[in-house]
Amino acid sequence: MTVDVSKLINCLGKNYLELINSGLITYKSPPIASSGDPDLSLNMAKEGLFLSFKRDGRILQAIVLKIQNDKAKDWIFPNELPSPLQKSMSRQWVHEHIGEPLRCIPPKVIMKRAFGWTDLYEAKGLSIPTSMQISYDMIDKVRSVTYMPTSELRW
Repeated sequence: MTVDVSKLINCLGKNYLELINSGLITYKSPPIASSGDPDLSLNMAKEGLFLSFKRDGRILQAIVLKIQNDKAKDWIFPNELPSPLQKSMSRQWVHEHIGEPLRCIPPKVIMKRAFGWTDLYEAKGLSIPTSMQISYDMIDKVRSVTYMPTSELRW
């Protein structure tokens, strides 16, 4: 299934039912969570998307675009990316085309797992103030891009 990622990003703050009714999500299974978890999630693996919802009201609060997928052989992100993003980007390319980040976190190793840089940007031109977080692997290739309302940002 092809997903209009740009339209989905503009739906941050809307509830799950609105996304279903608008045709942006056609999954039969609703978002799920463990008991007591305040957030629900919907992993749209084939589409390279992970959606996070607030449990109360099933409000869309974050969209993760999985640019890299270590579990899938020869993975290429299957949907059109919002401009100016591309399906293969380096940290240098991002800085040249999007600009310098508002904030960044340097690479680190946590419990033997290596994490590359993480940069924070303001996503411009959207209906609500939105932040864009870009995470990189250890060789500075974009691993994922997360969109969330700036009001939900915790850095």
